[in-house]
Amino acid sequence: MYITIASTLFLLGTQIVQAETRHAGAHVHGLNRATIILENGTLQISYEFPAAQLNDNEEHKHEEHKHEELIENLKEISSIATFIAIPTAAACAQTGMHHTLRAVASTGTDDEQSGHQDATIEATLDCKTPSALTSLDFSPAFDRFNDLEKIEVEGILGSQSLSETVTAKKAVISL
Repeated sequence: MYITIASTLFLLGTQIVQAETRHAGAHVHGLNRATIILENGTLQISYEFPAAQLNDNEEHKHEEHKHEELIENLKEISSIATFIAIPTAAACAQTGMHHTLRAVASTGTDDEQSGHQDATIEATLDCKTPSALTSLDFSPAFDRFNDLEKIEVEGILGSQSLSETVTAKKAVISL
């Protein structure tokens, strides 16, 4: 019970820190973030990225069409496997997914950053063999987004903490 509460607080805290970082003007194209929590057989993954990646990098379209298209493209993502390959031996089945699109806070001026948005995919998976979760492969994200340079990955896997940055050349994290 305490681990569940701690995990949830960690996930929320990480998202708040990320929001604060973005608020400081750090809407960075080419950078994605993943937060991963494994408790018993439940795997929670939050994957955040600039929403422009949903539109094949056509971020500066007409505003009235851009938002609706972003929402539609975000809803088309039905599996966290779009971004992360999980070992099949772990026997993980996705049981839930939540999509969020939010504006990146601006400086209050009509600058270039004011219309930018971030997308977040939150997925829950039940893993029958969590001990077989020995790696995470982020190659699918690099295959999907041609402008992706790196992914900052943080999390808690049981009693082990995780903090790594992956690139297309080193897309697999060993756990």
